[in-house]
Amino acid sequence: LFVGALALATCVTLGGCSLALSPLSKRSAAFGNAASVVIRDSSKAYDSVERVSYNAGVSSLILDFDKSGFDRNKIKPFLPAKDLRVRQDILRGLRKYADTLAEVAGEKSFTPLDKQATEFSGALVGLAKNDDLQKLVPGASTDEAKGLATAIDTLAKVLIETKRRRELPGIITKMQPVIEELCNLLDQDLGDKPANGKGGHGLRDQLWNLYDNLIDNQTDYIAKNKGQLSPTEKATEIAKLPKLVAQQQAADAALASTQAALRDLVKTHRALLAPEQSGTFQDRLNELVEDGEQINKFYSGLDTK
Repeated sequence: LFVGALALATCVTLGGCSLALSPLSKRSAAFGNAASVVIRDSSKAYDSVERVSYNAGVSSLILDFDKSGFDRNKIKPFLPAKDLRVRQDILRGLRKYADTLAEVAGEKSFTPLDKQATEFSGALVGLAKNDDLQKLVPGASTDEAKGLATAIDTLAKVLIETKRRRELPGIITKMQPVIEELCNLLDQDLGDKPANGKGGHGLRDQLWNLYDNLIDNQTDYIAKNKGQLSPTEKATEIAKLPKLVAQQQAADAALASTQAALRDLVKTHRALLAPEQSGTFQDRLNELVEDGEQINKFYSGLDTK
């Protein structure tokens, strides 16, 4: 699993080249720009779950404060910082590939690898040695975990390599299985919501259950304080319940749209080498651009709630 994943994820550039743009270069630049937007907004999935986790913790604190008081040790992030960093670094690696593909294939002159990319390669060397990588692949064998570490170590090393525009077909061909495995890994991490209260997994399952906790806590709060609430106050608290249900559905839709965008990213990358006259790539690109717009709209909407 994931052996070779992320390899050549940042095929960076050489200086002073003025080749005319080929159809493949134009497609590659368009893909890189669209993919970068999708990947940037995909990282917001983890922020979304973290925010809901915090809100659920606060609602439990309010409900149980008279009985349990305040225990600061119970206020914890949904994902430990090191686990979140693993996911974000993998997304950064994928986005770096998209950005660099756009640069290599685009109209800008080639530029040398900069200090930022060098520092990023150093961060990935540390990530390759991180035992917590195995948590991203529940049930992974030792060999599979080593394959993931090897892949990220390879990414760190290729950050100091250079590629020219004429090498695009080879880069894209080699990167296709990498993109597939990486996006599949993130897709599985997002998972699925429960059906009839069971059967879910991943972040969607956890997010859905967090909202269930919020709804249950709000219901218990109303029942516990119904004697002290005025009719207006009671109506206000009750009105929060359908809003929470709507937010739960919208938050899950955002994660589901993120999964769809990652799957379309794989299809669009595969279509890069398809004959231009087939229309396959342009259709896929349009879908990817729409995905980026949709998930941005979803997460922007969640941020206002």
